Amino acid sequence: MRSAIRFLRSQIAEIERDDALRWYGVAMAFLHVVTYLFWVDQRIVAFVNAQAEPICWPLVPACERLRVLSAPGVALLLRAYFAAAIGVGLLFACRRLVPWAYAGLVLVNALKLAIMLLDYRLRMNQHYMGFFATFAYLFVPAKRDALRVLVTLFYFWAGTLKLNWEWISGAGLYRPMWPFSGGGVVAACAYVIVLELGVAWGLLAGRAWIFWAAFAQFLVFHALSWQVVGFFYPLLMFAILAIFPLSRLVPPRDPPEGLLTALCRGREVWPVYALAALFSLLQLIPYAFPGDRTLTGQGRLYALHMFDARATCTGWADLHNADGTTTRRDLKLPLDTRIACDPIVYFNRARNLCRQRNAGRHAFQDLDLFLSARRSSDGAMKRVIDTKGFCAKGERYDPFRHNAWILTE
Repeated sequence: MRSAIRFLRSQIAEIERDDALRWYGVAMAFLHVVTYLFWVDQRIVAFVNAQAEPICWPLVPACERLRVLSAPGVALLLRAYFAAAIGVGLLFACRRLVPWAYAGLVLVNALKLAIMLLDYRLRMNQHYMGFFATFAYLFVPAKRDALRVLVTLFYFWAGTLKLNWEWISGAGLYRPMWPFSGGGVVAACAYVIVLELGVAWGLLAGRAWIFWAAFAQFLVFHALSWQVVGFFYPLLMFAILAIFPLSRLVPPRDPPEGLLTALCRGREVWPVYALAALFSLLQLIPYAFPGDRTLTGQGRLYALHMFDARATCTGWADLHNADGTTTRRDLKLPLDTRIACDPIVYFNRARNLCRQRNAGRHAFQDLDLFLSARRSSDGAMKRVIDTKGFCAKGERYDPFRHNAWILTE
């Protein structure tokens, strides 16, 4: 316990004595302000209250037990979350209040996580990056360097996901991308790969002109992405990227050789390398699962869930009635996100039907679950789920191993 307290005190002290880190704490609080605005815009109160149908996370399969608040109660909780985020940002603005700000940021993140666990539909890549950046800020020593290396890896690993024709052709885009059209869209999408795999390392360069040229390109990239993905992602990334100009403009300065050179020559402290290794290993987990991870979704719970491909799908349940007839139930939800065709969503909807039958709210004997999906650039649908007698089998979603009921061929 004493060691843990000493460790936390050292993390707080590092933020207290570094104005760049203290003001970055304001940016970390701003992430939650943007999250609140996005959740209000998406009207999440309608589907996370106790009366709404739950779509549970694989790691929290009984999330309906957590949903105890009515719609007005959830709305009140969200307002409290927003007020707490504002308060934490104000605390970071005062050096002597940094310990309170630190504790407040921990609690605000815990509250956000508790809200997110109420429904899988709250899953977004933005939250994944926000939580990872906050973890580095709160618990990893050498925070300036750790954060900059981590954010660079955000871009690098996102670029690896885009190495496919689905992305390069522009077929994965949900909306038009002004001012590009035709061949310009292909060129722009290819440029994004170059930006994330190559130019991103310029953010760690020692030479000012290389850094500012790279940084400016990312600012333009996120500004243009607003029209495609909405306001949440650009504003979140502007806040996360703030560590770069803060580290360049607020003393102490980087060594003349630059962070990238120090990193490559093994001159960084071990927590920076450990954080980079942990994050990178998590990005490899989806490759351990069979099949097309864009369609199966397996393993992507632990890795970046970037805008790399667009899936289209149709999913339904055939309900077998006592009189021998069959009723088809469309299970598709109106989701304009990357989880719209995730087998987890359809698994949960089928499970909910089975629970309603057991509670006497539905009169059918059993159901067969089906899901067919394809990438938008593919010609034919692929069957992803084909499970007969779903309720009787009592299927479970294993978040750590391949689920045999998810088809991969």
